[in-house]
Amino acid sequence: MGLAEKGPGVSESKESAKKKILIIDDEEDLCVLASHALTIDRTDLEVISAKDGLSGLQRAAADRPHAIILDVMMPKMDGFEVCRRLKGNPATRDIPVVMLTASSDPHLNQKAFEAGAVACLTKPYRRDTLLNCLDMALAAGARARRRAG
Repeated sequence: MGLAEKGPGVSESKESAKKKILIIDDEEDLCVLASHALTIDRTDLEVISAKDGLSGLQRAAADRPHAIILDVMMPKMDGFEVCRRLKGNPATRDIPVVMLTASSDPHLNQKAFEAGAVACLTKPYRRDTLLNCLDMALAAGARARRRAG
């Protein structure tokens, strides 16, 4: 039922053609808003979520998303530490990370890039800016996967 023929003996799930995006944020309402912003007119994206850093690390390793949208300020483990751990794990190091924050810290972008993020957006963000950053991250992830073989 969920399979589409790709040629003789080759089939691919229609769902696998979707790019899986993992949102890691402790505020459920913000996860829902970001998910809606990403999927309102994009049928090529599938959004999954995690409510904290530890479950986000576990979900990233298990589900291998195409990109991660990661909140900076979370209890127990902040987004910088989550990003460093993602980049330190061979199974998740090539997954691009876009960080989101409500902080006005002028050094935040530098901290995000040092942790391994490809972009950092300040909340509230514009939907088109989020989509542009996500598309950039997905392109970076595709290049990394090609290099890895």
